[in-house]
This record gives sequence, C-alpha cells and structure tokens, in this order.
Amino acid sequence: MPDTKGELNVVERVIALEAVDLFRGLTAEQLSRIATIAREIHYPPERTVLAANEPVDSVYVVLDGDIEMRRDGRTVHTAKRGEVLGSWALFDPAPIKVEARAATDAKLLKIGRSEFHDLLSDNMQIVSAIFATLVRRLRQLAGD
Repeated sequence: MPDTKGELNVVERVIALEAVDLFRGLTAEQLSRIATIAREIHYPPERTVLAANEPVDSVYVVLDGDIEMRRDGRTVHTAKRGEVLGSWALFDPAPIKVEARAATDAKLLKIGRSEFHDLLSDNMQIVSAIFATLVRRLRQLAGD
C-alpha cells in the first residue's frame, strides 16, 4: 500500500493543481476546494497506480516522478509532473485498457470520484469549467 507521509499543505496542492490542464479554468478558491479533498500518495518504482481492465474510481495528478502508461506490456506514454491519470473517472467508472505504473519514485494527488461529486453538487462553476476543458480536448482530437 502506498504511504502518505510528508504531505503538501493546501496552498501547495492548489499551486500543483493550477498547472493541470483539466483544472485550468478554475479560480484559486475552487482549486482550494478540490485540494482539500485530494490525498497525496507516494508510489515506489513498479507499483501499479491504475490496473488495466479494472474500474477507475479516482483521478490522479502527477506531482513528481514518472508514471508509465502500458498497453499489452508496451509503454505507450510516460506521464510527468502536472499530467492527469484517469480524468474520465470523474464521470465514468468504466475500466481502462492501459495500466499505469510508477517508473520512478512518484508522488501523486488522488481525487476520489464520490468526494468530487459531493463537491460538484455545491459548485456548478467547477462543473462548467471542467466540461469546457473536456470539450476543448475533444475538439482538438477531432481536428477542430
């Protein structure tokens, strides 16, 4: 099990979340709300963060280290500081097709879906900003 020693304070978490594309349209106050529900987790090399073909119930923000995204034993991407793993998990618990595994010592922020939904129920501005970011990503993928 990953450990949680030496955690960042809320201000440091907000600063880390500001660099994340998914949360780019949010205010400092909104980021602070997300930071309070995020848990900092450390993963040693080779520890699995997300298992292939298993439901995903959290989003992970890479604070430090490298996380390899593997499909069929091959690395298809290496996530680094500021990247998000499982952003769709906030809205869809369906299993993923890739495995995410720490390539180096890694520190991540974990944001659970149920805690995030509780937060969203009281703040439509956060919902709107995140949906705008997701739509922008879809348009980029579609070539618009």
